[in-house]
Amino acid sequence: MTSPQSSAGRPPRLAGESALVTGSTSGIGRAIALEFAAEGARVVVHGRDEARGREVVDAARAAGGDATFVAADLADTGACADLVDAAATALGGLTVLVNNAVGAVTGHDARVGEMDLAHWESALLVNLTAPMLLCRAALPHMLAAGHGSIVNVSSRQAERPSPGLAAYAASKGGLNALTRALAVEYASADIRCNTLSPGYVFNDRRDADLDDARRARLEGMHLTRLGTARDAAYAAVYLASRESGFLTGINLQLDGGSSIGRALTFG
Repeated sequence: MTSPQSSAGRPPRLAGESALVTGSTSGIGRAIALEFAAEGARVVVHGRDEARGREVVDAARAAGGDATFVAADLADTGACADLVDAAATALGGLTVLVNNAVGAVTGHDARVGEMDLAHWESALLVNLTAPMLLCRAALPHMLAAGHGSIVNVSSRQAERPSPGLAAYAASKGGLNALTRALAVEYASADIRCNTLSPGYVFNDRRDADLDDARRARLEGMHLTRLGTARDAAYAAVYLASRESGFLTGINLQLDGGSSIGRALTFG
């Protein structure tokens, strides 16, 4: 397999890195996995749907990248360490972990006064406990490699929650705090941990029937434009690469300026 090259002919930015991207069969995770592969990383694509995972792997390989798929249900705490071990075995090590997988945002979430305990615990399990377990399992591999980068995909909901998303907002706030703890604990080992907090990212399936009024409202939340999954992927490449070696413990607000602009919430 030939090594991927950028359109500018420069060396790939993630050459030599071995990356696990959770929740990477669609959306932001898919874009991150494909961009990592394009930038020279060996990538494990993760999800629960094997057919969708194989499609991402095929797309990465068709572009000259190196990818493989591993299935796991992160609601099963025992599966987290197994996933990391499988990824490290497939890749010959692990130097990059992207915690992108997320539990359901809508449908069961609620205001605190109406919160169902089972949903609360489910949100924390997938959005906070699973990333901690994945980090715990990945750290020995990064220590052995002599360096590592963890990218936790969070949400602006952690800082500016919308009504009715209390469990999701709390779980992402905890993920932000976990990022800072990891950054403090492992900086001396050259293992960095940063958070990426996308704003509203356009999704082809969710937004297929987006009407003009809704689009105008969403666009009005940003100083630039609506975000895309590839915007998040570009940012993740930077945080995973040695180019960001001076950064650890930050929360990168990838939100088109909405955090300093109107900061509107949406329904």
